[in-house]
Amino acid sequence: MNWFRKGADGKFLWPGYGENVRVLKWILERVKAGGGAGNTIGYVPAKNGLTMDGMKISDEAVNEMLRVDPEDWELEMEDSKQFLAKFGARLPRQISEEQEKLARRFQRVVSA
Repeated sequence: MNWFRKGADGKFLWPGYGENVRVLKWILERVKAGGGAGNTIGYVPAKNGLTMDGMKISDEAVNEMLRVDPEDWELEMEDSKQFLAKFGARLPRQISEEQEKLARRFQRVVSA
């Protein structure tokens, strides 16, 4: 999920830092009881998974914000691979393993 994604008008889709407590609430709900989520490359809030009471945000903006674009992830995967490669043998094995798991999930999404 890209909290910094901008709409066609060039403005941020998510209203900003004052609303981030809603995201933290979703994270805590995911940890405790599963919370509403869709699984793409990883877990992304379901449209009804975030508490949106009192927010002035259109359905179109929410849909765009929650959209996972494989093209965006392709660039992100390459950037993170290059960044982690800089650490060489000093990179903890667990981080390398998580990167490999993410790459496999990404390939499943792209191949689907």
